[in-house]
Amino acid sequence: MVTKYLILIGAALLSALPAVADDLVYLKCDVKATETTIQSSTNEILEKRDLATEGFYKIDALNSRLTSDNSGDWEDVTIANGIATDQFKEVENGVTSVGKASIEFSPPGVFNMEYTASQDDILLKMVMTGTCQNTDRETAEKGMNQ
Repeated sequence: MVTKYLILIGAALLSALPAVADDLVYLKCDVKATETTIQSSTNEILEKRDLATEGFYKIDALNSRLTSDNSGDWEDVTIANGIATDQFKEVENGVTSVGKASIEFSPPGVFNMEYTASQDDILLKMVMTGTCQNTDRETAEKGMNQ
């Protein structure tokens, strides 16, 4: 008798869960950034500019990964308490990039990213902040392809 109830409860729970393919969070984030280019040897600011942009993100919380309008590849992230975080260090074509990012997605909220890229005697620093809101799959994927 107990087994029968467990099977019924299990079936009810499974039917209430979304399909894995639909278990993605789509976000639209309005982001402001400050980009500063510095000559490392003199610490002279060569250029500083403020930017505003819109970013789209697809988060797969089940598999701890996300993708964005900036890359078609999935990035592994750490997910805890509804926040996706990542720290990275890459060297490609002589450019060293170091940074960290976080996106509140459940519920949607703050976006933060700090990024530094250096090559030879030039250092590029970018600080990005913004807010995110839920969006639908079609809108996010259209935005990611722009």
